[in-house]
Amino acid sequence: MVVAAVVCLVLGLVAGVLVAPLLPGRAANASLAGRTSVEEAELDSVLGTYTFDGDRIPVTIRDAILESTTLEAARNSDGSYDVPSVDTVLSIARNHVLEADAEAKGITASEEDAVAYAQETLGTSDFAQIAAGYSMDVEQVRELMTRSALLAKLRDQVVTTKPVAEPVAPEAPEAGKENEPSARYASYVLGLVGDEWDANANTWAREDGPYRAQLKDYTISNDAATYAAAQAAYYVAYTQYSQVQQQVSTEWTDYVNQLLSDVPVELVTLVA
Repeated sequence: MVVAAVVCLVLGLVAGVLVAPLLPGRAANASLAGRTSVEEAELDSVLGTYTFDGDRIPVTIRDAILESTTLEAARNSDGSYDVPSVDTVLSIARNHVLEADAEAKGITASEEDAVAYAQETLGTSDFAQIAAGYSMDVEQVRELMTRSALLAKLRDQVVTTKPVAEPVAPEAPEAGKENEPSARYASYVLGLVGDEWDANANTWAREDGPYRAQLKDYTISNDAATYAAAQAAYYVAYTQYSQVQQQVSTEWTDYVNQLLSDVPVELVTLVA
């Protein structure tokens, strides 16, 4: 899996590179019909084009390869290069349009934003380490993280449903203490329950909340709850989190689809 694929899981899209407008006479150096690999001299063959803001923009084999790796890493032992998936053409077109939309809204992404995005999504902000692990170079990683941070900001601006933090599962108890109530699990449960609990009365504040419905058969107090109760509370929290995430995803997909609906794409091949 390349870095682009990891980012795709987070944003639902992959940050792409911009390419120059199609110039007169710029076309495939050789037909790609029936081809699954090309030689180095054919890297500027056009894999597909898209039309945006009045310009017809080509995506070459070179562009598609550099979307997620280096030419050196993509080179086969015989010196040839596999023809990239045409999905990459769609990715580059999609993200060009989204980047332009973000810029039109005055959204920018700094080096600090790129570093923070890498840390959050990949668990490290060491671009050199990421590059080495995913057959990219440092500048590719920096550009990818910057563009991904930019698109994340765009998503956060246009999506009205605000995301919530993913709940952390309760830590399992020591062996033999699974059914033993403790203050630790009481603190965990009540931290999730929030205003459904009346700490002064040491009981439920109301009877119609989702946590009350899930935890009605458990004995809970300000000072004690079992691991089972904590697991039940976690189930409610994670269900709510998943529902919010689904709504965020739906809103973002609808926005992206509407934005891209007027962008024609032409593909030279359907290689996967």
